[in-house]
Amino acid sequence: LQQRELDGALVVQKTDLFYFAATAQQGWLYVPAAGEPLLMVFKEYERARSESALPNIVSIASPKKIPQAIGDLGLPMPAQLGMELDVLPANLYFQYQSIFGLAKIIDISTEIRLTRAVKSAYEIDLVRKACALSDKVAARVPELLEAGKTEVQLAGEIEAYARSLGH
Repeated sequence: LQQRELDGALVVQKTDLFYFAATAQQGWLYVPAAGEPLLMVFKEYERARSESALPNIVSIASPKKIPQAIGDLGLPMPAQLGMELDVLPANLYFQYQSIFGLAKIIDISTEIRLTRAVKSAYEIDLVRKACALSDKVAARVPELLEAGKTEVQLAGEIEAYARSLGH
């Protein structure tokens, strides 16, 4: 953020929220260029608290309350705000532009993708385990295929097997 001369970033896409905040709750993650991030959730506040290790988590009723939540944390309003413009619908872009007033909204999609592309040893281990489970499920398919079996039956048996492995 500092290299791009941004005051902060507002993460709204669920996949990015999960990556950075470890929760899939509907919400927004504000990451200031300096200081602690702020996770703002619309529903399921207690669940977000139990899932995320972030220290600053608040419940807000609408995105219009984001500036107040940022201010309540003692952070200044961003003049330059990064957002994931590659996935943000135009109507939401205009809504956030209205919410943040004179702030200039800058696309940080590439930076987010590059950050998420770097995997920790923990993430690599999880990917390896998921691949091993996927291989087991795929290997089971020929055993389950039978003439006359419907696709729904086959799908149910495959799903049941995957779930028995912990999927």
